[in-house]
Amino acid sequence: MGRRVPRLSTTFRRSLDHLGVRPGTKEYRAVFAAIGAMEAATLPGAADQETAFSPGRAFVRRVLGQNIWIVFRFDEDHLFVLTARSQPPVPLDE
Repeated sequence: MGRRVPRLSTTFRRSLDHLGVRPGTKEYRAVFAAIGAMEAATLPGAADQETAFSPGRAFVRRVLGQNIWIVFRFDEDHLFVLTARSQPPVPLDE
């Protein structure tokens, strides 16, 4: 499998701003390192959780060492980064 092309939503960019994650900060670098890791990874990963996200469902991954969770969807070719949150979302029950 090749690398997925990341698609960053406008909402994601606004959510980083709302969280105070600014370019050049360690938090910003950590967020984009996580996205880079997801581009070529088998998704969902072992630590990824599924959550309700309108419309439907999405996955969430915590940014290593940060209190930031990335909400995303994916297909064979793309990684759709939807938003970032400062609190863990409620996982879906099995």
